[in-house]
Amino acid sequence: MAIYHDQLDDFVELTLDTFKKKKWIDISLDNQHHIFASRMFKDKKTPEKGGVKLNWKVQTTNTGTAKDTGLYAVDTTNVVDLMQKATQEWSKQTVNFSYDVDEEEFQSDMETIVDEIKVREHSMYNDFFEHMEEAMWGSGPATSTADPRPPSGIPFWIQKNATEGFNGGDPTGWGSVGAGNLDSDTYPRWKNYTFQYVNKTRDDLIAKWYRACAFTYFKSPHNYPQLGGTGMSDWSFYTTYRMLEPLERLLEGRNDNLGADLAWSSGKTLFKGIPVEWVPSLENSTSANQDTSDPIYGINWNVFKYFFQKNRNMIRHKAKIAPNQHTVRNVFMDNWGNFACYNRRLCFVGYA
Repeated sequence: MAIYHDQLDDFVELTLDTFKKKKWIDISLDNQHHIFASRMFKDKKTPEKGGVKLNWKVQTTNTGTAKDTGLYAVDTTNVVDLMQKATQEWSKQTVNFSYDVDEEEFQSDMETIVDEIKVREHSMYNDFFEHMEEAMWGSGPATSTADPRPPSGIPFWIQKNATEGFNGGDPTGWGSVGAGNLDSDTYPRWKNYTFQYVNKTRDDLIAKWYRACAFTYFKSPHNYPQLGGTGMSDWSFYTTYRMLEPLERLLEGRNDNLGADLAWSSGKTLFKGIPVEWVPSLENSTSANQDTSDPIYGINWNVFKYFFQKNRNMIRHKAKIAPNQHTVRNVFMDNWGNFACYNRRLCFVGYA
């Protein structure tokens, strides 16, 4: 039974999520998998924060009053500004799909209508997650005053530097503002760890990678209410497939009994017991994030998170009549959020 125009909008709103639908194949995506979707939506754990911007406190120094002393010694006291406030602006995304109530599909039965709308809605979510995957592995805003402001992805927070050590400084174009609005020249402990490798061997790449893990592990001698928790580091390692292939061959070269499986190590490459994942966005020819330096990002998810702004998490609006097109309906979804790295020196990047 066909549905009249004046009934169609309510029908779409009320039945789209519950109507029994047919299945289909989707070959529209460029990326083979999406770290943003799998990591940020795992078990539906999507943290929200309120306020006009993200902010957190960073202790940048100590009072420096500890010393040896003796009988009748004169006390030395000192009052210094121990804390700085790190901030991160929100970033807004929007995506939509449209339909014309005069389209042939909308003159059909209810199931055909919902099937067609469901495909278009699915396309909208594809667009959003592909966009956010690109943003996650993108360089972020070119300046601190960029408008519109893209999300500040992993390469924004975790900066490269050829000199091994805590030398990942401020993002290019940000001057003395710095990631999180903390200048890493003023506060050098705000820098992330970095290294450059030449050969994908145990003596070069693997040795530097191991040092990066060791030097970015900090354990306070005195317990305090630590932002991100005080448990073990929640590590993930990300790289390109160009890097993952030689790592798998290196792993196979250490095994004298490969058996009948010529690709037994595929998907099983670990470093310190942690899977090494490849990021299609860093390699795909369609991506603006192509990185021919084959980076390895070490991300500690205890201190690196994506936050939705409270009550502004992927808000899907009702269908609205398009301006000057009275039979066309636009369905919009808006989102406010951003990435934040609480502690940059607990993360690292290596590259060729």
